[in-house]
Amino acid sequence: IFGADKVVYPERDMGVRVAHGLVATNVLDHIELSSEHSILEVIAPQSLVGKTLRQCELRGRYGVTVLAIKRGNQIVVSPEADQSIHANDILVCVGENDNLQSVQLD
Repeated sequence: IFGADKVVYPERDMGVRVAHGLVATNVLDHIELSSEHSILEVIAPQSLVGKTLRQCELRGRYGVTVLAIKRGNQIVVSPEADQSIHANDILVCVGENDNLQSVQLD
């Protein structure tokens, strides 16, 4: 009756994270939700610094939602559209993998 209901592949999972880190230097962490959707922690691209989330239009342009912004020791969870992005902010984003790739390279 008791048994494993999930198989964990730590080497594969770490390999995926390392690969994402090598391909995009601003990606700090990658959590695969499915084969098509992920959560990324990404250092805010310079092109977004000084703008609000509304001005960046990440959801409209890329289909990416910012779940949180890490700023030093502070975490802004579910940030408002008027929240500005500062240099060295870490954006916690969710979306389709292809769309998240666009934000990394922007």
